[in-house]
Amino acid sequence: MKKQELAEGIVHYIFEPQPDRHYATSVTAIFNGNKVLLIDTAYEFQMAELLEDFQKNNFEVEQVIITHFHDDHMEGLKSLPEVPVYGSGRFKETLDMWTPKEEHVYFTPSIVVDESFSFSYGEYDLTLIPFPGHSACGMLVKIDNQFLHVVDEVMFSIDGVPMLPSSDGNDMKRHLDSLDRLRSYEGFVTLIPSHGPVFDGAKLLSEIENRYSYLKEVHDSDEFISYEDATKECTCTFVHSEWHEDNLNKYR
Repeated sequence: MKKQELAEGIVHYIFEPQPDRHYATSVTAIFNGNKVLLIDTAYEFQMAELLEDFQKNNFEVEQVIITHFHDDHMEGLKSLPEVPVYGSGRFKETLDMWTPKEEHVYFTPSIVVDESFSFSYGEYDLTLIPFPGHSACGMLVKIDNQFLHVVDEVMFSIDGVPMLPSSDGNDMKRHLDSLDRLRSYEGFVTLIPSHGPVFDGAKLLSEIENRYSYLKEVHDSDEFISYEDATKECTCTFVHSEWHEDNLNKYR
Protein backbone atom coordinates (compact mmCIF):
# COMPACT_ATOMS: atom_id res chain seq x y z
CA MET A 1 0.00 0.00 0.00
CA LYS A 2 1.37 3.39 -1.04
CA LYS A 3 0.38 6.68 0.61
CA GLN A 4 0.37 10.11 -0.99
CA GLU A 5 -0.62 13.22 0.94
CA LEU A 6 -2.50 15.46 -1.48
CA ALA A 7 -3.11 18.27 1.00
CA GLU A 8 -3.25 18.65 4.75
CA GLY A 9 -5.78 16.06 5.87
CA ILE A 10 -6.24 14.38 2.45
CA VAL A 11 -4.37 11.14 1.73
CA HIS A 12 -4.57 8.92 -1.36
CA TYR A 13 -3.86 5.21 -0.78
CA ILE A 14 -2.98 2.97 -3.74
CA PHE A 15 -2.92 -0.82 -3.43
CA GLU A 16 -0.60 -2.89 -5.60
CA PRO A 17 -2.26 -4.92 -8.37
CA GLN A 18 -3.00 -8.52 -7.41
CA PRO A 19 -2.04 -11.32 -9.85
CA ASP A 20 -5.68 -12.19 -10.54
CA ARG A 21 -6.93 -8.59 -10.73
CA HIS A 22 -4.35 -6.90 -12.99
CA TYR A 23 -4.84 -3.30 -11.89
CA ALA A 24 -4.35 -1.14 -8.82
CA THR A 25 -7.23 0.06 -6.67
CA SER A 26 -7.31 3.10 -4.41
CA VAL A 27 -9.00 4.79 -1.47
CA THR A 28 -8.95 8.52 -0.72
CA ALA A 29 -9.23 9.54 2.94
CA ILE A 30 -10.20 12.93 4.36
CA PHE A 31 -9.27 13.37 8.02
CA ASN A 32 -11.11 15.39 10.65
CA GLY A 33 -9.16 15.02 13.87
CA ASN A 34 -9.14 11.29 14.58
CA LYS A 35 -12.20 10.72 12.35
CA VAL A 36 -12.00 9.76 8.67
CA LEU A 37 -14.25 10.00 5.62
CA LEU A 38 -13.39 7.51 2.87
CA ILE A 39 -13.98 7.83 -0.85
CA ASP A 40 -14.37 4.17 -1.89
CA THR A 41 -13.20 1.16 0.09
CA ALA A 42 -11.36 -1.05 -2.48
CA TYR A 43 -11.53 -4.83 -1.94
CA GLU A 44 -12.30 -6.30 1.47
CA PHE A 45 -8.75 -7.54 2.12
CA GLN A 46 -7.34 -4.14 1.13
CA MET A 47 -9.73 -2.31 3.43
CA ALA A 48 -8.61 -4.61 6.24
CA GLU A 49 -5.01 -3.55 5.58
CA LEU A 50 -5.98 0.13 5.65
CA LEU A 51 -8.00 -0.31 8.85
CA GLU A 52 -5.00 -1.88 10.52
CA ASP A 53 -2.97 1.23 9.63
CA PHE A 54 -5.77 3.47 10.95
CA GLN A 55 -6.03 1.56 14.22
CA LYS A 56 -2.30 1.96 14.87
CA ASN A 57 -2.81 5.72 14.63
CA ASN A 58 -6.16 5.84 16.48
CA PHE A 59 -8.15 6.88 13.41
CA GLU A 60 -11.79 5.85 13.10
CA VAL A 61 -13.82 5.68 9.88
CA GLU A 62 -16.87 7.91 10.31
CA GLN A 63 -18.41 8.16 6.81
CA VAL A 64 -17.99 6.56 3.37
CA ILE A 65 -18.69 7.71 -0.18
CA ILE A 66 -19.01 4.97 -2.81
CA THR A 67 -18.32 6.42 -6.26
CA HIS A 68 -19.98 3.43 -7.96
CA PHE A 69 -21.06 -0.04 -7.01
CA HIS A 70 -18.45 -2.36 -8.48
CA ASP A 71 -16.70 -4.77 -6.12
CA ASP A 72 -13.28 -3.11 -6.38
CA HIS A 73 -14.83 0.10 -4.98
CA MET A 74 -17.33 -1.20 -2.42
CA GLU A 75 -16.28 -4.65 -1.19
CA GLY A 76 -14.29 -3.10 1.65
CA LEU A 77 -17.58 -2.09 3.27
CA LYS A 78 -17.70 -5.66 4.59
CA SER A 79 -14.67 -4.88 6.78
CA LEU A 80 -16.16 -1.69 8.24
CA PRO A 81 -18.54 -1.19 11.15
CA GLU A 82 -21.92 0.29 10.24
CA VAL A 83 -21.34 3.91 9.22
CA PRO A 84 -23.26 6.35 6.96
CA VAL A 85 -22.64 5.47 3.30
CA TYR A 86 -23.34 7.90 0.44
CA GLY A 87 -24.17 6.44 -2.96
CA SER A 88 -25.98 7.21 -6.20
CA GLY A 89 -29.72 6.58 -6.35
CA ARG A 90 -29.02 4.22 -9.26
CA PHE A 91 -27.02 1.84 -7.07
CA LYS A 92 -29.51 -1.01 -7.46
CA GLU A 93 -29.10 -1.10 -11.26
CA THR A 94 -25.45 -2.01 -10.82
CA LEU A 95 -25.89 -4.31 -7.83
CA ASP A 96 -28.54 -6.27 -9.74
CA MET A 97 -26.10 -6.78 -12.62
CA TRP A 98 -22.99 -7.87 -10.76
CA THR A 99 -23.69 -8.69 -7.10
CA PRO A 100 -25.54 -11.70 -5.64
CA LYS A 101 -28.84 -10.53 -4.15
CA GLU A 102 -28.01 -11.95 -0.72
CA GLU A 103 -25.00 -9.58 -0.55
CA HIS A 104 -26.90 -6.38 -1.40
CA VAL A 105 -27.38 -5.74 2.31
CA TYR A 106 -23.65 -5.02 2.69
CA PHE A 107 -23.58 -2.40 -0.03
CA THR A 108 -26.92 -0.57 -0.02
CA PRO A 109 -26.19 3.11 0.74
CA SER A 110 -27.83 4.71 3.77
CA ILE A 111 -27.76 8.16 2.12
CA VAL A 112 -29.02 8.10 -1.47
CA VAL A 113 -27.80 10.89 -3.76
CA ASP A 114 -30.17 11.60 -6.67
CA GLU A 115 -28.91 15.11 -7.45
CA SER A 116 -25.86 17.23 -6.60
CA PHE A 117 -25.42 17.35 -2.85
CA SER A 118 -22.93 19.40 -0.82
CA PHE A 119 -21.70 19.09 2.75
CA SER A 120 -18.62 19.91 4.82
CA TYR A 121 -16.22 17.45 6.39
CA GLY A 122 -13.46 18.82 8.57
CA GLU A 123 -11.85 21.71 6.73
CA TYR A 124 -13.20 20.70 3.33
CA ASP A 125 -16.37 21.31 1.34
CA LEU A 126 -17.49 18.30 -0.70
CA THR A 127 -20.01 18.05 -3.51
CA LEU A 128 -21.34 14.70 -4.73
CA ILE A 129 -22.49 14.74 -8.35
CA PRO A 130 -24.40 11.79 -9.88
CA PHE A 131 -22.49 11.01 -13.07
CA PRO A 132 -23.68 7.96 -15.02
CA GLY A 133 -21.04 6.83 -17.50
CA HIS A 134 -18.65 3.92 -16.95
CA SER A 135 -21.47 2.68 -14.71
CA ALA A 136 -25.04 3.88 -14.34
CA CYS A 137 -24.41 4.70 -10.67
CA GLY A 138 -21.23 6.74 -11.12
CA MET A 139 -20.67 9.77 -8.90
CA LEU A 140 -18.05 12.53 -9.07
CA VAL A 141 -16.69 14.00 -5.84
CA LYS A 142 -15.55 17.64 -5.73
CA ILE A 143 -13.31 18.69 -2.85
CA ASP A 144 -13.00 22.46 -2.33
CA ASN A 145 -13.13 23.12 -6.09
CA GLN A 146 -9.49 22.03 -6.18
CA PHE A 147 -9.66 18.23 -6.27
CA LEU A 148 -12.02 16.15 -8.40
CA HIS A 149 -12.46 12.40 -7.99
CA VAL A 150 -13.27 11.22 -11.52
CA VAL A 151 -14.68 7.75 -10.75
CA ASP A 152 -13.65 5.31 -13.54
CA GLU A 153 -14.22 7.67 -16.46
CA VAL A 154 -10.45 7.82 -16.89
CA MET A 155 -8.36 4.98 -15.46
CA PHE A 156 -4.61 4.37 -15.25
CA SER A 157 -2.18 1.64 -14.29
CA ILE A 158 -0.32 2.05 -11.01
CA ASP A 159 2.47 3.69 -13.07
CA GLY A 160 0.12 6.20 -14.67
CA VAL A 161 -0.29 4.53 -18.08
CA PRO A 162 -3.82 5.00 -19.53
CA MET A 163 -6.07 1.94 -19.25
CA LEU A 164 -8.47 1.04 -22.04
CA PRO A 165 -11.97 2.25 -21.13
CA SER A 166 -14.55 -0.34 -20.18
CA SER A 167 -18.32 0.09 -19.81
CA ASP A 168 -20.72 -2.15 -17.92
CA GLY A 169 -23.65 -3.71 -19.75
CA ASN A 170 -24.41 -2.46 -23.27
CA ASP A 171 -24.55 1.29 -22.76
CA MET A 172 -21.36 2.52 -24.42
CA LYS A 173 -23.24 5.66 -25.47
CA ARG A 174 -23.67 6.51 -21.79
CA HIS A 175 -19.90 6.39 -21.31
CA LEU A 176 -19.33 8.60 -24.35
CA ASP A 177 -21.82 11.14 -23.01
CA SER A 178 -20.11 11.16 -19.62
CA LEU A 179 -16.73 11.87 -21.19
CA ASP A 180 -18.31 14.80 -23.04
CA ARG A 181 -19.69 16.14 -19.77
CA LEU A 182 -16.37 15.61 -18.00
CA ARG A 183 -14.74 18.16 -20.33
CA SER A 184 -16.45 20.95 -18.38
CA TYR A 185 -14.41 20.04 -15.28
CA GLU A 186 -11.01 20.96 -16.72
CA GLY A 187 -10.54 23.81 -14.21
CA PHE A 188 -9.62 21.53 -11.31
CA VAL A 189 -6.01 21.56 -10.17
CA THR A 190 -5.77 17.87 -9.29
CA LEU A 191 -7.75 14.89 -10.60
CA ILE A 192 -8.11 11.73 -8.52
CA PRO A 193 -8.85 8.55 -10.50
CA SER A 194 -10.06 5.39 -8.82
CA HIS A 195 -7.27 3.47 -10.58
CA GLY A 196 -3.79 4.93 -10.80
CA PRO A 197 -2.01 7.98 -9.41
CA VAL A 198 -3.48 11.47 -9.19
CA PHE A 199 -2.77 13.68 -12.20
CA ASP A 200 -2.59 17.33 -13.19
CA GLY A 201 -5.90 18.85 -14.22
CA ALA A 202 -4.21 20.28 -17.30
CA LYS A 203 -4.03 16.73 -18.71
CA LEU A 204 -7.75 16.08 -18.40
CA LEU A 205 -8.83 17.05 -21.91
CA SER A 206 -6.17 14.94 -23.65
CA GLU A 207 -7.02 11.96 -21.43
CA ILE A 208 -10.70 12.38 -22.29
CA GLU A 209 -10.01 12.74 -26.01
CA ASN A 210 -8.12 9.46 -26.31
CA ARG A 211 -10.82 7.51 -24.52
CA TYR A 212 -13.61 9.27 -26.38
CA SER A 213 -11.95 8.54 -29.73
CA TYR A 214 -11.64 4.83 -28.94
CA LEU A 215 -15.19 4.42 -27.65
CA LYS A 216 -16.70 6.38 -30.53
CA GLU A 217 -14.95 4.20 -33.10
CA VAL A 218 -16.36 1.09 -31.43
CA HIS A 219 -19.80 2.60 -30.94
CA ASP A 220 -20.12 3.83 -34.54
CA SER A 221 -18.81 0.70 -36.21
CA ASP A 222 -21.42 -1.44 -37.98
CA GLU A 223 -19.21 -4.51 -37.87
CA PHE A 224 -16.29 -5.98 -35.96
CA ILE A 225 -13.55 -3.38 -35.55
CA SER A 226 -10.01 -4.32 -34.56
CA TYR A 227 -8.26 -2.74 -31.59
CA GLU A 228 -5.75 -1.18 -34.00
CA ASP A 229 -8.48 0.48 -36.04
CA ALA A 230 -10.39 1.59 -32.95
CA THR A 231 -7.31 3.35 -31.53
CA LYS A 232 -5.92 4.79 -34.78
CA GLU A 233 -6.68 8.38 -33.71
CA CYS A 234 -5.42 7.95 -30.14
CA THR A 235 -2.16 9.57 -29.09
CA CYS A 236 -1.47 7.05 -26.32
CA THR A 237 -0.99 3.30 -25.98
CA PHE A 238 -3.52 1.77 -23.61
CA VAL A 239 -2.80 -1.07 -21.22
CA HIS A 240 -5.36 -3.90 -21.07
CA SER A 241 -6.01 -3.89 -24.80
CA GLU A 242 -7.50 -7.38 -24.23
CA TRP A 243 -10.57 -5.59 -22.83
CA HIS A 244 -11.38 -4.52 -26.39
CA GLU A 245 -12.96 -7.90 -27.10
CA ASP A 246 -15.09 -7.58 -23.97
CA ASN A 247 -16.23 -4.13 -25.07
CA LEU A 248 -17.29 -5.55 -28.43
CA ASN A 249 -19.13 -8.44 -26.80
CA LYS A 250 -20.94 -6.12 -24.42
CA TYR A 251 -21.93 -3.70 -27.13
CA ARG A 252 -23.01 -6.27 -29.69
